[in-house]
Amino acid sequence: MKIHPAFALGTSGMLVATLLTSCGLIGLRKHVETLEARGNVTVRVTPPPRSQPATYALAWRMENGSRKDSAGFQQVPASGIASFNLGLDHLYRVGAFTDDNGNNAYDAGEPLDFIKDVKPLSLTDPSVKPKIWPLTLRRDHGLPPGTVIQVPKQNDALGGKTNLALGEVASLDDPRFAPEAGSSGLWRPLDFLSKNTLGIYFTEPYDPHRIPVLFVYGIGGSPQDWRYFINHFDRKKYQLWFYHYPSGMRLDRVSGALSLGLRSLKRQYDFTQCYVVAHSMGGQVSRPAICTAVADEGQNFIPKFVSISTPWGGHKAAEHGIRHLKKPVPSWLDVTPNSDFLARIYSTPLPRGTTHDLVYGSIDGGPFWMKELNDGVVTVESETDLRIKQSTTSFKHLTREHVEILNQEETLRWVEKLLAN
Repeated sequence: MKIHPAFALGTSGMLVATLLTSCGLIGLRKHVETLEARGNVTVRVTPPPRSQPATYALAWRMENGSRKDSAGFQQVPASGIASFNLGLDHLYRVGAFTDDNGNNAYDAGEPLDFIKDVKPLSLTDPSVKPKIWPLTLRRDHGLPPGTVIQVPKQNDALGGKTNLALGEVASLDDPRFAPEAGSSGLWRPLDFLSKNTLGIYFTEPYDPHRIPVLFVYGIGGSPQDWRYFINHFDRKKYQLWFYHYPSGMRLDRVSGALSLGLRSLKRQYDFTQCYVVAHSMGGQVSRPAICTAVADEGQNFIPKFVSISTPWGGHKAAEHGIRHLKKPVPSWLDVTPNSDFLARIYSTPLPRGTTHDLVYGSIDGGPFWMKELNDGVVTVESETDLRIKQSTTSFKHLTREHVEILNQEETLRWVEKLLAN
C-alpha cells in the first residue's frame, strides 16, 4: 500500500524519527529558505510568437544606467507566455524581442517591448495574487539604424526561467511525469520549476468537438497516477488533459497557476466548457482555481468538478510535520486542519452552475497509527468534511484505498456517469 510521505509524517513518534532522516528531508530547510527568497514574474507576449523567427524573453538588472546582468533568457512559445523565478531583493526590467536576423541580440527595428521596475511576486506568501504582465511587441523605438543591444550576461544567482507548458501534447511515459518527478516536486519544488515543466498538458491534439477533462493529482503524486483513467476513459466524447505541478509549493500559488492556465487555454481555443477531476490534495488545488478562473473570465466554463479522496478537513500529519520542522514543506502549511487556506475554501462557494460530486474511500484494517475509519492515508471524517459535503451535488463511497481507488473500473465508470449527467 502506497503512503504519501507528507501524510505519513508525524503520525507516530517512530515515523517522525524515520522521516526526519529520510533522503526527502535532506537539505529541505535550505531549499525552502531559497524558495522564500524567490519571486515569480510571468509575461504574455502579443502578437503570439511564431516558431521562426524566434521571440525571446528575459529579465535584467540596471546599475548606474547600464545593463548589468540578466536571468531567465528563454524562447517564448506559441502561447506567448514566459515565466521567471527571480530573487526578491532586486527590481528588474522584463522584456521580449523578436530576433529577425537570428543573432541572439536586439537590433534597432526588431519588435520589442519591456517593462521597467518589475518586482517579483513572492513564491511563498499566500496573500500575493498571481499576475501576468502584458508585453506588446512593436518596431518603432526611436533607436538609430544599426544599433545592436547584446543580451546581458546570465547571472544564475538572480534566478532563472520557469519552464511552462500550455497545451503541449505529451505522453505519460515522458520522464517528466514519472513518480520520481512527483516526489521531487514535493520535496524540492523550486528545482521542479526550472528542471521540470509546470503546466496543463494534452494527451492528444486539441479537438473542438470534444469536451476537455482535466485531471489533477495530489501531494507527492504525478500524472502517472491517472494512467488507468487516461487509458480507459471515453475518448469519443472527451479529450483528456492533466495538470503537472510541484505539490510542495504553497497551494495558493499552484492553484493560481492552474487558474491562469485554464483561462489562457480558453482564450487560445475558445472552448465553452471544461470538466475537472481531482484526486487527494488535487481537490484543494482545483476548487479555488475553478472559482478564480470563472470569476475572472466572467462566464462559467467549468460546470463540473469531481473530487476523489480529498482531505477536505485537512490532515493532522501535516500539523505534526510543521511542529517538528523549522522549515517544513510549504504545502503542509495549507493542508493542516484549520489552515487559512482551507478556511478560504470553506467560505468561498463554487460558481453558480458548477456541480461538485464527491467520491471517497475507506478500507478495513488501515494503518495501526490511524484509529479513525480511513482509506489508508486520509480519514473518512476529513474526506467527508461537512463544510464541503453539505454543498455537494452527490457523494459516493467506495471500499478502496487512497491510491488504489484511481485504478478501479468502478471509480472510472462512476466518474464518467457523473460527467455525462
